[in-house]
Amino acid sequence: MVRNCMSALQNNFRKREIFFGIILLINDIVFGALSFFLSFILRFSLDWSTLSPQYVRYYFFYSIGGILIIITILFLRKLYNYKNLYKGMGENEGIIISVILNIFLLIIFNYYFHRNIYQLSRIWLIYCVIISIVLLIISRNMTRRFILWLFKKNAININILIIGIHEEGKRIADTFSKTGIEKTKVIGFIDKEENLKLIKKSNNFKDIKILGNLSELKTIIIKHNINRVIISSSDIKYFDIFNLLEKTKGLNIEFQMSPSLFEFSVSRMKIFEYMGIPLIQIQEITVKNIDKFLKFLIDFFMGIILFIIFIFFYSIVGILIKIDSKGPVLYSQERYAKDFRKINIYKFRTMRTGADREEKIIKQLHDRESGFKIKDDPRITRIGHFLRKTSLDELPQILNVLKGELSLVGPRALVIKEGDLLKDWEKKRMQVKQGITGLWQISGRGDTSYEERMKLDLYYIQNWSIWFELRIIFLTILRILFGKGAY
Repeated sequence: MVRNCMSALQNNFRKREIFFGIILLINDIVFGALSFFLSFILRFSLDWSTLSPQYVRYYFFYSIGGILIIITILFLRKLYNYKNLYKGMGENEGIIISVILNIFLLIIFNYYFHRNIYQLSRIWLIYCVIISIVLLIISRNMTRRFILWLFKKNAININILIIGIHEEGKRIADTFSKTGIEKTKVIGFIDKEENLKLIKKSNNFKDIKILGNLSELKTIIIKHNINRVIISSSDIKYFDIFNLLEKTKGLNIEFQMSPSLFEFSVSRMKIFEYMGIPLIQIQEITVKNIDKFLKFLIDFFMGIILFIIFIFFYSIVGILIKIDSKGPVLYSQERYAKDFRKINIYKFRTMRTGADREEKIIKQLHDRESGFKIKDDPRITRIGHFLRKTSLDELPQILNVLKGELSLVGPRALVIKEGDLLKDWEKKRMQVKQGITGLWQISGRGDTSYEERMKLDLYYIQNWSIWFELRIIFLTILRILFGKGAY
């Protein structure tokens, strides 16, 4: 049955949206009911004698009413809409508001209709708020991921069209081509006719698929079964967007915009209106002293814990390195730390002895396009390949963390020659303590371009928070387990 349903959804984005909404609706009914039931059990499990069958019926009907109220508010906030599945679209806030408003309405109904018969337990109402919020947030997240996994498994694509042929558009296409929250496929690019002429003359962007010009948008959408259009062009003005929306009316297309402000975090931007003009205010980057202290505690205590956990592992790796090739177990390399201060970082040796003196190969490392890496480096030993793929060669840098030279999370400490080639805008990444892992390591590591790594480092600085820090640590552990993108 599921297979037949997936087959029906394959080429119909509208049916896919309906399927998504129905599954989320079922999820909310089930876990909403479970929340009210658990609240009832917790409140009255030790005091059943105070409840008559009539009162049990009251709680049953109020629970049904509460579930209907929550579902209605979530529906009105469009939280059964496939287009609102992304982080930052207000789902959690919507759940919290729905639950609190629901409890408020239940209290009002109880007061006006049953205050002389029975008043709902305040403790039960408090339990309902807490349990409903927790269960709905967790269950919705898991259900959404399951649905998207189901779509991926059955090769159900979101077909994307990008408006704007330039480096920013290419970066967006590269990002969507990587595994993400959903299975996406960038079908191609379009742009204004005058821009296409200039692009053809310059012979740039030969590696991308140009589907036509902006005036052909509707035809291209229908022909290529496009589900989402991403506008990434400074040439597209207000009235252009208005016309695009009018032309595609009724086609059920998602329109998204990239403001080309990649270095700035969304959390640093505040959208407001001034006399009818929408403006974006970029907040100053400030890290509170308490956050700095918490980061220090994370580095210190997690550093000690990791060092103790891997003490036995160090010995095993050391023996394997010695058996595999001659030379020391640890390798020390001079790198730039915060504010271009030079430090020596420690790694498990993954190359043959004297590899840093093989000039013919080293010359290839001074190329920004290759990201200062050689994918099939002949100097890497057999055990070295394994250590690099799993990133376990980085573990001795915990010693640098305990010495206060590095942080667990931060922009990666650069080799001296690499740091000397940084552009002015890239040097901003050196203003914070460098780290063992960071945002670009969990975003593809060796598979990301060098410029994208720099931008990811800047994004980390702009978007920094303790929760962001912990999330990167957790995702790093997952990356180590699967070893994707490292060499």
